[in-house]
Amino acid sequence: MKFIIPQSFLSILVIFSSELLAHSGPTDSDGCHAGSKPYHCHNQKTSTMKTSKTILKGTITHVRDGDSFEVNGIPVRLAALDCPENDTKEGLTASQIAKKSKGANAICELTGAKSYDRLVGYCEVAGSDFSRMMMNNSQCKVWRKYDVWDRY
Repeated sequence: MKFIIPQSFLSILVIFSSELLAHSGPTDSDGCHAGSKPYHCHNQKTSTMKTSKTILKGTITHVRDGDSFEVNGIPVRLAALDCPENDTKEGLTASQIAKKSKGANAICELTGAKSYDRLVGYCEVAGSDFSRMMMNNSQCKVWRKYDVWDRY
């Protein structure tokens, strides 16, 4: 018995299989490739193929620590920024420096990623790159693995 497969089906199969091969590697709990550049997701829960930039603008209403704050009550984790934890002297110093930005205007380019309850983004605060300011004024450093847009 001979099977005839329509050409249109083969085209779809080739496109689908090439997409699978092009996206190897693990995904996080939201179905997103954490190390891929640009960061993107495949899960319906997070929307498919998030590669476009979403902008979050507002006031910093709360500073959690050196590398995360809230903009209009929305938690944001700074992409590519790695600050010491608050249970260290260096971490407390970084948090104190970050807290000086409370009440300032922020513009964040969100990557589409999530880290725990926080959106991930690159942010300008009062017109300056917040992560760069933290790297220049505290023990915070660039976390290259999560610099998904190669900013630093």
